[in-house]
Amino acid sequence: MVLNPLTNSNKIFTSLLGFILVLSLLFLLVPVFAVVINGFRMISAAAATNEIRFSLMLSLRTTTEAAVICMIAGTAAGYAMHQLPPLLQKVTFSVISIPMSLPHLVSGVALLLVYGQMGIGGLLYRISGIDFVYTKQGIVLALVFVNLSYAIIMMYSSYDSNLDRLEFTARTLGCTKAKAFFTVTVPETFPTFLSAAVMTWTRALGEFGAVIMIAGSTQMKTETLPTAVYLNMATGDLDIALSVSAILIFVSVFCIVLLQLIIPGCSGKEKNTCWT
Repeated sequence: MVLNPLTNSNKIFTSLLGFILVLSLLFLLVPVFAVVINGFRMISAAAATNEIRFSLMLSLRTTTEAAVICMIAGTAAGYAMHQLPPLLQKVTFSVISIPMSLPHLVSGVALLLVYGQMGIGGLLYRISGIDFVYTKQGIVLALVFVNLSYAIIMMYSSYDSNLDRLEFTARTLGCTKAKAFFTVTVPETFPTFLSAAVMTWTRALGEFGAVIMIAGSTQMKTETLPTAVYLNMATGDLDIALSVSAILIFVSVFCIVLLQLIIPGCSGKEKNTCWT
């Protein structure tokens, strides 16, 4: 039996694509599994230390605070962008995207320059006593700066012409613009809000570069989980560093699975949900 040359060519092409996919998965997953396998056995021992417990609680607290701020501001700013004329939407979108393209260390330097003692941070400290340099407030500041653009863009993408029509209908029935937003727009965009909140929280939990530039890496003071990995690697305590890395991986995987379970069709193909 002689195979059709076209059919044979299609099989070769499909096999090549499959091979590239498998190779990519191996490249991405093998290092992750290596960390999990080597760090899993030390998780309980690491979690028993005061240092790691402090880092865990500090990370959870600052990450949650930053995620709340990002989602409140992201929802409002994304909606405000949607109200702009098309040209201004494009310009604003481009400007808001700039922080996302910056190396995180550069973001930290920028925050230190503006919110340090030589910038408006010095004025804020003299007026209110709030200091961002080498403090927990600085951690939250860095997390918000790095993730706010992401939250705004995700929420902006959820406001479309269908929502405009629903809002218009609500307003013809007597709703104010604010009431239409809270009773129509917010419920309709809740899946995107939820996915953006989870992803913002996850991204903030693993942030290192911007945090270490403005908040430093002081043990038991500004030591988050990523900072704990860095400090323990620097001091040669590889077991603790691996265990904390494994914890961060488990949290990331849990958040991804959570999105898959609570948001139907969270595969990245559907518009306005999950990975925008």
